[in-house]
Amino acid sequence: MDIMTVIFMYMNLGLEHILTGYDHLLFLLALIIAAERFTVILKIITAFTIAHSITLCLAALGLVPVYPKWIETGIALTICYVAIENFFVQSFRWRWVLTFLFGLIHGLGFASAISEIGFHQSYLVTSLISFNVGIELGQLGVVAILLPLFAQLRRQRSVYSWFFRGTSACIFAVGLYWVVQRLGWMA
Repeated sequence: MDIMTVIFMYMNLGLEHILTGYDHLLFLLALIIAAERFTVILKIITAFTIAHSITLCLAALGLVPVYPKWIETGIALTICYVAIENFFVQSFRWRWVLTFLFGLIHGLGFASAISEIGFHQSYLVTSLISFNVGIELGQLGVVAILLPLFAQLRRQRSVYSWFFRGTSACIFAVGLYWVVQRLGWMA
């Protein structure tokens, strides 16, 4: 397999993972729905990217263990936390710090997902970078679609307030369902 094939294969896998990883998309939605300025969203996305890149690399190199059940439950808990925080926090200027911490957990989730396929050992660094680039392209695409919609809704304050609270409540409910499901509390 040549390097270009590896690059495109792993970029596609990263893109596919983020676009079909509904928990990661819901987490992203919970994060950006509250941010009113592009600079805040940029900080949030950058913090998430750096954090998940760190743990993805550490796990891919075998330096950090991956326990899928606990990681997936942790991801669901991060979704619940951010959705609840949306109701109580007045300023989201520092949300990037929280996003960094939670991004470490999500990176282990990415590592768990890719472990089924594995990284091409001859091109380990290229595979890791390409997978990460695919994830970022997917995230940026989602953000590029959602931001103009949110901007339009924000112009109508009463509608956005209802939308923001309703969406955050739904995100929390889905996240809680996943926590219960992933812990195996549901038959």
